[in-house]
Amino acid sequence: MTGTFLKTSLCRAADEVARHHNSERSIESHYATLLKHYNKRPFFYKRALQFNRLLIAFSLLSHYFTSTTPLLSQVRDFCSERKLCSHNSIQSIFLSLRVLGFIDVTAHALDARLRVFKPTDKACKEVRAMIASVIDPLADMGADSDSVHTLSTLNDYDFLAIYFRGFSELQKNNVTIDIVFPECHWLIKKEAGHMLILAIYLDARSSDIDGSGFKSSSYLTLGKQLSVSKTHVMRLVQEGVERGYFKAHPKNNLEVLPAFETMVRRFMSLSFAVGLHCMNLN
Repeated sequence: MTGTFLKTSLCRAADEVARHHNSERSIESHYATLLKHYNKRPFFYKRALQFNRLLIAFSLLSHYFTSTTPLLSQVRDFCSERKLCSHNSIQSIFLSLRVLGFIDVTAHALDARLRVFKPTDKACKEVRAMIASVIDPLADMGADSDSVHTLSTLNDYDFLAIYFRGFSELQKNNVTIDIVFPECHWLIKKEAGHMLILAIYLDARSSDIDGSGFKSSSYLTLGKQLSVSKTHVMRLVQEGVERGYFKAHPKNNLEVLPAFETMVRRFMSLSFAVGLHCMNLN
C-alpha cells in the first residue's frame, strides 16, 4: 500500500469512529483501562507514554516482528532520521529498556560490533496491556466482536506480532498520528500528556454548568492524581491558552474550549483507527 492510500484509509476509518454513537464511551473505557496500569507505576508510565518515547519503543517492536535479524543500530538510525529524539537520547532509552528488563541484547553471531535485540516476556505483557486499551473498545464501535474476542485469546507474543506488522506498515509510510494529525503533537509529546489531555477532556465533559457558563476542569487536582507536578501542568495549560484551547479563570479554574474537545476526539478516533488497521479489523 502507498502512503497516500494508507493515510486516506486511516482518516476515513477515524471519521467513522468519530461518528459512532459509542465513541465517547470508548474513550472513557480506554482511559479507565490505561489508568489502572498507570496508577500501579505512575513514574514509569508518565514517561513511557510520551509520544516520541512510545514511538521509539514501538519502532523496536515493529522492527523485531518484521526482521529476520533485528538490530538496535537499524532502529536507532530509523528513529534518528524521524527526529524522534537525539542520537544520545535514543541510546539512553535503549539502555533504560535493558536495565528495566524489557529487552534482551546479544552480540551478532557474525559481527560482534552489532547488537541483536528481542523483547522480553515482561515487555510483551506490558505493551499488550497498553494496546488492549485501544483494541478492546473497538467491539463497541462496530468492529467484528468475534474477531476482537479471538484476538483477546492470543498469547502476548502472537498478539503483538499481528499488531506490529501492521504498525510497521504505517511507520514506513509515515502514517503515524504525529504526522497525520500534527496539531496534537505538542500535547502528547509531553510527560503524561496522553493521560492529562484525556483526564481534562473527561473531567470537563462531566462537569456541571455551575453558573460560570462553561465546561471547567479541576486540572491541578487531575495533575496530582497522575503524579505530575503542579508546575508541569500549569505550563501545559498556559501553552494551551496561547494556542486557543483553554481559557484560564481565577482560582485555577480552567475553561475547556471547543477546539480542545475537537482535537482530543480526533486524536482518539485516529488512535482507534490505527488499532483497526494494525489488527486487520473492519
